[in-house]
Amino acid sequence: MAIILSKKDLYTSNIIGVKVEKQKRSYNQTIGDAPRIVDIRRTRYLKICWMCGSPYESNRVNSFACSTRCSQNIWHHRQNGINPPARMDQLTKEKNVKEVKERFGYL
Repeated sequence: MAIILSKKDLYTSNIIGVKVEKQKRSYNQTIGDAPRIVDIRRTRYLKICWMCGSPYESNRVNSFACSTRCSQNIWHHRQNGINPPARMDQLTKEKNVKEVKERFGYL
């Protein structure tokens, strides 16, 4: 019988790319002061959904599905002792991932 994947395994094994974006935001503290400009660094992760196998971008490290529908299906599978259907070892091979990275703008 297969070992059920833990949540940590689900989170880490579907990341195929990481991008750090630098943004500037301006905040008005009070009415009389000049706006304060703050530099923000956001991290975006390119991932593959465990349920349907489609690529998606997420700001969260701990996501494993592209939509709520897929995440509910995965939750239901895990409650019944079944692993998600995606085979990450085949989906994350270099030749399969290269085209997806170029499409989303990852290096």
